Amino acid sequence: MKIRYKMNRRAWMMLSSTGLAMRPAPAQAQDAAPSPPAGDLDHVLPDELLLKDYRPKSIYKIPVSEIPKARYPAIDCHHHAQARTQEQVDEEIRIMDAARLESSVAFCPVGEGPTYRAEAFDNAYKIYSRYPKRFYVYCGLDMRGVDQPGFGPATIKELERCRKMGAVGVGELHDKGMGIGGVIVGPPNWRGTMGSGRSGGGATTRARQPSTPIKGFHPDAPQLDAIWEKCADLGMPVNLHVSDPYWSYLPQNRFNDGLMNGYSWRLDNKPGIMGHNDLIQSYEAAAKRHSRTVFIASHLANLDYDLTRLGQIFERNPNFYADLSARFHEASTVPRTTAEFLKKWSHRVVYGTDIPFSQHLFSLTYRILESTDEHFYDQDFYFNFNYHWPMYGMGLPDEVLKQVYRDAALSAFELARSKAKG
Repeated sequence: MKIRYKMNRRAWMMLSSTGLAMRPAPAQAQDAAPSPPAGDLDHVLPDELLLKDYRPKSIYKIPVSEIPKARYPAIDCHHHAQARTQEQVDEEIRIMDAARLESSVAFCPVGEGPTYRAEAFDNAYKIYSRYPKRFYVYCGLDMRGVDQPGFGPATIKELERCRKMGAVGVGELHDKGMGIGGVIVGPPNWRGTMGSGRSGGGATTRARQPSTPIKGFHPDAPQLDAIWEKCADLGMPVNLHVSDPYWSYLPQNRFNDGLMNGYSWRLDNKPGIMGHNDLIQSYEAAAKRHSRTVFIASHLANLDYDLTRLGQIFERNPNFYADLSARFHEASTVPRTTAEFLKKWSHRVVYGTDIPFSQHLFSLTYRILESTDEHFYDQDFYFNFNYHWPMYGMGLPDEVLKQVYRDAALSAFELARSKAKG
């Protein structure tokens, strides 16, 4: 029950004028108490608790679903291949078997822009190709020299080499505002509670902050036309991450709905970058111009906040797909809207994680997609280190789960192969 106190206009004016006339107290009287050590956070009162340390726990006595295996065989279409030894790959397969993961895309850690290393693909391919029924091995794009005259032919030559070696797709590529192959500079991002063990993919940290910007090419740039057409010729789908969560581009203030996580990935303070809306438009323009090339947009094309727009892009571009990776939290915050979207577009949305394999993390994604659980938290969900929102299960029907878990991915791969030449 709320208690409202009423005050007449005269009293309010008197109080206001008194407040305006008050002078600040001496500095020594205003000194705040020192921040409590981390071990005492459980006992910090609300007026001293920092938002970054807020870790709510649900009090509701409601069903809690434990779903160790997907209801139907699944394909993880967004996995960064980190294994360096046979034993590590074997451990990944053990987790896949336990979680009913039929197979996985493996993005090789080749580096981006000036850091591309051809040998990194070769090394990863040698390990993962031993299990051709479990991994779809992807290569990257050699974008070295993207800002130099004559860029392009060497990239296509390397792409052809990787395809001949056995790569079946390209990705994950990125354009967060400076173009594919570009390098963003600007103030380093706040890591928040990410922790030292979490690389965070695209977060720019102080330790690896580049000193010189490099301008790459946005998806619809003419300089990329030949590359996208070559991907189509080779039957290779392209996983492309364009833009970033919408909050990252918004002012980092008290009105920002995703402030704590948006601040970790903030882009509003990076000079010279293309903005969120223009990046999405560039992506769609590339898909429209290269209708033979199959594009799989990472992270729901970063339109998790506007699924209506993503559906419109699907309608206009039959070669455009999207993966769910690293957007389970955002999607499950609006479970009814997301469920209705997936019921309509399950043939174009593919399952993906973007997280290191673990039973817990697979189980959590299954809980979100399959159960009707309400109001639960999980701050161990890798990329959700600064989120404070509860999650909700979507309770998707079987026919939708079958599509999202597996059939949509197979459809994308088959469409790409059907466009190949030779």
